[in-house]
Amino acid sequence: MTDQFTSIGHTSAKAIAELNARIDRLPRSGLHPLVFLIVGLSYFFAFYEISTFAYTLPTMKGVLGLAGNELAYPVSANLAGYAIGSFLLGRLADQRGRRVAMMLTVAIVALAAVLTAASWDIWSLTAFRFLSGVGTGAEIVLAATLISELSPSRRRGRYVMWNYIWGAAGLACTPFIAIALLRVPDIGWRLVYIVGAVAALLILFMRGRLLPESPRWLVLHGRTAEADTVVSGMEERCLAQTGRELPPVPDAPAEELHEGKSTASELFRHPYLRRTAVVFGFWFLMYIANYSYLSYLPAILIDAGLSAPSGLLYSGIGQLGLPVGAVIALLVADRVERKYYLVCGTLVYALGFAIVALGSSGTQIMLGSALISVAFAACAVAYVYTAEIFPTRLRSTGSALGNGVGHLGGVVAPFIAVALLGSYGGRVTLWAMAAIVAVAALLLAVGGIRTSGRQLTDLAQ
Repeated sequence: MTDQFTSIGHTSAKAIAELNARIDRLPRSGLHPLVFLIVGLSYFFAFYEISTFAYTLPTMKGVLGLAGNELAYPVSANLAGYAIGSFLLGRLADQRGRRVAMMLTVAIVALAAVLTAASWDIWSLTAFRFLSGVGTGAEIVLAATLISELSPSRRRGRYVMWNYIWGAAGLACTPFIAIALLRVPDIGWRLVYIVGAVAALLILFMRGRLLPESPRWLVLHGRTAEADTVVSGMEERCLAQTGRELPPVPDAPAEELHEGKSTASELFRHPYLRRTAVVFGFWFLMYIANYSYLSYLPAILIDAGLSAPSGLLYSGIGQLGLPVGAVIALLVADRVERKYYLVCGTLVYALGFAIVALGSSGTQIMLGSALISVAFAACAVAYVYTAEIFPTRLRSTGSALGNGVGHLGGVVAPFIAVALLGSYGGRVTLWAMAAIVAVAALLLAVGGIRTSGRQLTDLAQ
């Protein structure tokens, strides 16, 4: 919090509480549809940018002369950039505003894509993939934060999950875009990244014209008139869309005003230390399993006894569960308590690994693989949960520490998965993944707080 809050007093606390209550009582978002399009496209192309490397790597290996352990450098650098960028740009979003930070993230993504397209050796590629991670990591965290703050409490989960639907679409479309462009002789792989850069620049232009600042952040920083303008526009659209009068503004608590400058160290003190530890631990463990699943499941299945074609086929069929899980998350995110939903979804994820480990037939392995994929996507509700458990003044930073820095689990995942595979084989690796995910569920069950339907100002206490 900036120093201005040392002298705000009761009137501003009341204004903060009233503005947040005005948002939370809305029957729907009241946002212009183009706002959802802009944020959705950011998820689409962030996930596109993340997944392009896998499809361009075979071509880049020959063009750039990549070999052996060098292939791990750009992947690890990208994940490290994800963690660093999430934290640094998350702090910027808390200090200077969500809109400023989101303009910067998409500019970084565009620049990184252009530079990646111009890579000439392993070290330039590694540096540019690091920069890409800085932008995409912050992009995903900040998009969830902004939509959470623009949403009424009863629909917060659904609106954030629409972002993930866009991201899943980006993952699904990437291979087809890449395959088409890779047919262009000599420069096809570079065009894959140029497409992402052009899209990012288009999104940057659209954000400059249409993306609103979070009114919750504005009023907390003394910019009450600007916040009122944003919320009044949301109220007017709700009236026009529903044709009904809005419910009265309820009494609501204000977030505790913080004297002096807000720092990330607050997240490691009461009452936020427990929340920070829980979401960081949850994401760290989940990303170990997620990246092991995404990168090594076919290899694990083959090592567990399947033929190479069968391992690829069963893992591929299993991934058809991804859109099913994404739709489940969209439909259920606001209907049940998110903490318990995530605990159950994570246990289903662990169950999927266990079924595959025990599998003695193709049917069992496909069932387990499908459960893994469904739960993998359904647990995306954790994006909502992470964004809502911190106060407005620290929401982006807290989300970055949880989801962003939690990506360090993805950094260590290859070492864990490869070591287990080499020493103990595929079935033990699958049991280890099940155990890791089960520990994540236990951590959330014991330490997590309930959030569904609660106002962000109430959760901030």
